[in-house]
Amino acid sequence: MKAFPKISIVTPTFNQGEFIEETIVSVLEQGYPELEYIIIDGGSTDNTIEIIKKYEKHLKYWVSEKDKGQAHAINKGLSHCTGEIFNWLNSDDYLEKNALKRIASGFSDGADMVAGRVREFRGNDTIRITTHQNLSAKGLLYWLPGVAFVQPGVWMRRSLVEQCGRLTEEYQCSFDWELYIKYLSRFPRVSYLDDVLVHFRYHDGSKTVNLQEQFQQERLKIIESFLNSTDMNLQKMASRYQEDRRLHERMRQVLNSDNSRMEKSLKVLREFGFGNFRNLRVIGGALRQIISG
Repeated sequence: MKAFPKISIVTPTFNQGEFIEETIVSVLEQGYPELEYIIIDGGSTDNTIEIIKKYEKHLKYWVSEKDKGQAHAINKGLSHCTGEIFNWLNSDDYLEKNALKRIASGFSDGADMVAGRVREFRGNDTIRITTHQNLSAKGLLYWLPGVAFVQPGVWMRRSLVEQCGRLTEEYQCSFDWELYIKYLSRFPRVSYLDDVLVHFRYHDGSKTVNLQEQFQQERLKIIESFLNSTDMNLQKMASRYQEDRRLHERMRQVLNSDNSRMEKSLKVLREFGFGNFRNLRVIGGALRQIISG
């Protein structure tokens, strides 16, 4: 791998004039020699365009026009990317100094994905520092213990993103989660960095704050879509997830019924049995809950 593989960054934005200059400056002041930076604006009516024009000579491409949402904007930007490494950086976040050189070094051992630490903040206060670990398709699909990701801290190979079909534009919230599951199902090698790479901002207008219910609804829809995937690994994981979800829902109905403890215990054993080894932990947990009241 070249010492400085080309890195492509897309910033989708809409009416983020309050924050976007900090985002742009954090990218352009990286001092990274092989950088292409693209900004896709959705037709902002604030001062966003004025700010973009201040830096347009340093951009590979930018446009301001109505789009179909964030995923559509990112895909539009991706069409102009030629770099080996890719990510999008939202216009309310910003890069840590020298982040791109650290990211490039993370790919030097042949990794498919590089994940670094992310500082999550609001105003002047740090909320937490997220350290990525245990990233895998199954881990993300099930949100297994210890699994976490914060999007701008996860960097991919652009050619592999293209092989995964880019972002699904019908989703407004969970398109990154879907992409990572598809990506890691096929390209599982992750290199983890201890460095803070990105600062992820929470504010009153951010989707992370306001759209939690939509995130969950989209995730259930995404899992259903995996049942028809040509990736057999995804099909298998999605099918098992649906089975587990139905099991847990039925178990909750039994536990919340008005039956006695004995009746609930017998119902758990009768309905769920011990024939399926995968049910044993759920059954054992249900029985302990019944006994403890």
